[in-house]
Amino acid sequence: MTVLAVIPARYASSRFPGKPLAPIAGKPMILHVADRARAAKSVDAVLVATDDERIAAVCREAGLAVAMTASDHATGTDRLAEAATQYPADIYVNVQGDEPIIPPESIDLVVRLLQDAAPRGIEVSTGYLEHATPAQEQNVSCVHLVPTLDGCVLTFSRLPIPCGYQEIPERNVHVGLYAFTGAALRRFAAWERSPVERAESIELLRFLEHGERIACAPVSPGSIGVDRPEDIAAVEVVLASTSGAV
Repeated sequence: MTVLAVIPARYASSRFPGKPLAPIAGKPMILHVADRARAAKSVDAVLVATDDERIAAVCREAGLAVAMTASDHATGTDRLAEAATQYPADIYVNVQGDEPIIPPESIDLVVRLLQDAAPRGIEVSTGYLEHATPAQEQNVSCVHLVPTLDGCVLTFSRLPIPCGYQEIPERNVHVGLYAFTGAALRRFAAWERSPVERAESIELLRFLEHGERIACAPVSPGSIGVDRPEDIAAVEVVLASTSGAV
């Protein structure tokens, strides 16, 4: 099966304009992400999906394929769905453009999860980190994921779920790493944003609200999402300690 890693990247950001091009250890962040995606054993090719020529120019100069997409997409998955109309593949992996040290093995796990779930009619997969910290439980930027007993997503929320009513529960943090079939992306793009998706601002809820299942499994810890300029220092510390190894 052909696996295409797609990195959605937009220049506009209320908290960090130009984030994909922010230098990290002397290299634009988007290129660090691409290096991680290329290192995944399951990935056949890497594509950057953007609406900005500045990002496109940097990526093309580095030898990356680029899909120019519309500027009004509500979510990164909508952007990925448009890119999928230009680049055929069996599986598309959405690798977040602000995860410059994402473990390649996490990408492989999500791909393998989707392949293994296919006989059950499941066309979407994602990952999560076990054991949310107290700080993550109180941070609305962290999305919590509740898995079912058979390895699928029960629900997502920005509130710490499940509620500790009768027992203190284990809570998990969703990782913004998804794999889709092309058919799943086409359905996603054809649907309007769903009510709970809009309320929570969690795009994968669109699948759950339409009755579809999402396979999920724990992934390797260690990635650091870059939401603000000050997050770059933490990433550079990790890169320096590993000599940038992938």
